[in-house]
Amino acid sequence: MARYQEIALSLEQEISQAYHAGQYLPAEQRLAERYQVNRHTLRRAIDELVGKGWLLRQQGKGVMVLSKPVRYPLHAGAKFTDNLLNIGAAPTSQLLNLCRVDASERISEALQIPVASQVVQLKTLRFIDDTPVSLVFHHFKLGEHEIALGRYQEGSVHQFLKQHCHITLKRQHTVIGAQLPSANDSACLQVPSKTPLLRLQSINVDQQHQPFEFSVSHIRAELVELSLEHPL
Repeated sequence: MARYQEIALSLEQEISQAYHAGQYLPAEQRLAERYQVNRHTLRRAIDELVGKGWLLRQQGKGVMVLSKPVRYPLHAGAKFTDNLLNIGAAPTSQLLNLCRVDASERISEALQIPVASQVVQLKTLRFIDDTPVSLVFHHFKLGEHEIALGRYQEGSVHQFLKQHCHITLKRQHTVIGAQLPSANDSACLQVPSKTPLLRLQSINVDQQHQPFEFSVSHIRAELVELSLEHPL
């Protein structure tokens, strides 16, 4: 076993026993001195644990310990925020942009509207314990809810719609894929350009079972596990 792999294994055991999510490792120079290796070898060891989702490099702050990947169930009533609250995490969502855009073929198919007709696009950035986890592009049909969405700033978008518009959404269909991050993804999610992301494309329906929202989520794969339920 290479020296950096031995260090990674040692650090992994130490992290699991002595650290909590949100804490920071000692400075790289101190760790390199402890293991009697150069900083390049120490960085390779840390990179191993970053790749496994144990650690997160934060520019200007250091290396932060992460919790184990969050398991996110993909059933009709699954709610990202509620699921995280249930496991004791502190989820937040931040508004990045709200505008109208022309519907692409994929959006028009999902929402059952003509291609190039306008939809409301809400772009949000989701965090778990202050760590960016997913970038979400929500697409809604036009309607009176657009006025209410203009007041949205943070928190669960679905909870906001339920509270202010009396619209309850449920997941009807989800497609799971993967992609490399764009420059915008990398900047928002704080990931290298060659780190694959999960991509979720979901159709959510309203109380009348009509397509109401088409969302596309770009998710840090090392922080979230998707759980699929198979009813007997």
